[in-house]
Amino acid sequence: MQMRAIESFLALYEDRSFSKASRRLFITQQGLSRQIQALEKELGNRLFERSHLGVEPTETAHLLYPYYQQIAEIYRASEALLVPAERRSLLRVGFAFGISSAGDPDFLMEFQRQHPGVLVEIQEWSKAECIRKLLHNQLDVAFLINPFPENLFRTCRVTGDYMYAAMHKTHPLAAEAGPLDFRALDRKILLTGSPENALRQFFDYCCALAQIHPHVRLASSHNLDVVNTMHEDMGIATLNSAMALRVTNPDIRIRRLELPCAGYLYGCVPLYCADESLPAQVLRYAQDHYARHPVPVHVSASGQER
Repeated sequence: MQMRAIESFLALYEDRSFSKASRRLFITQQGLSRQIQALEKELGNRLFERSHLGVEPTETAHLLYPYYQQIAEIYRASEALLVPAERRSLLRVGFAFGISSAGDPDFLMEFQRQHPGVLVEIQEWSKAECIRKLLHNQLDVAFLINPFPENLFRTCRVTGDYMYAAMHKTHPLAAEAGPLDFRALDRKILLTGSPENALRQFFDYCCALAQIHPHVRLASSHNLDVVNTMHEDMGIATLNSAMALRVTNPDIRIRRLELPCAGYLYGCVPLYCADESLPAQVLRYAQDHYARHPVPVHVSASGQER
C-alpha cells in the first residue's frame, strides 16, 4: 500500500466528491479513481458508493478513516524530521483559475516527493493576479493559458489542448461528425465557464479573433456537471479534453472545435531566474511530465474527432 493511495482515500472521504478531491490533490479525476480502485482491490472491500450525487463512504471506509488519518500524520511528521524546517526551500506555485481542475498537475506531487527539501505551496488566483504576483516576487512559478504578456517572463510551453463543443443529440450541429468550425458558434446559445476562469478567457479571446458573438446563457464553474444533466434546447457547452472525457450523459454529442488560435499551457518564471534555480527545475519537470503523459484527446465513436 502506497502513501499516495492513503492520501487519495482521505481526500475523497473528506470531500465526498471526485472533482473536489482531485483538485485538492492536484491529480485528474481518472487518476484519483484509479488510486481508489487499486486500494479497494488490495483490501478486497468496497470503500465508496458512487452515484450522480457524489460518493458516500461505506462502513469499511468509516472504520479505516481514523487509522489512515494517523498513518498520514505520522508519515508527514517523519518527512519533517528528515529535513529541518529552516533548511527547507519554499516554492510558491500559482495556477490561473480553472487550470488545476481541468488539467493534470499532479507532477507537482511527484516533484515534491523527489525533492523532500522543498515545500511546495500551491496557490490559485485569477490570471491577472498570477501575473501581478509573479512580477512582485510573491510567486516563484505561475502556470497560465495564452494569451498573456510573454515578454515579461521566462516562459516555456508545457502542453497544448483542444476545445470541444458539447450539445444535446437533437441540436442541429449534432447531426454531423468531425471537427466544427469555431465560427459556427456565432449567435448560438452557449454554456461556458465563469468569466474569471482561464479557459473561459481563452474562449473569449478566440471569439474576438473570429469576430463572433455567441449568447452566453450560463457561466458556471461547474460546467461539466451542467453537461451531464443537459437536455434539449439548453445550447452548446464548451469543454477541454479532460472535461470531454468525463462526460457521461449518453444523449450528448461532442465535436472538436477548429480554433482561430491554438491553446497552450505555459510555465512562467521571473526574467532573472537562473537555469539551475528551483523554479526553472519545476518548468523542466513539468515539460518532461507532459512529454511522458500527454493530454488525452477525446475521440468520437466514429474516430472522426481527433
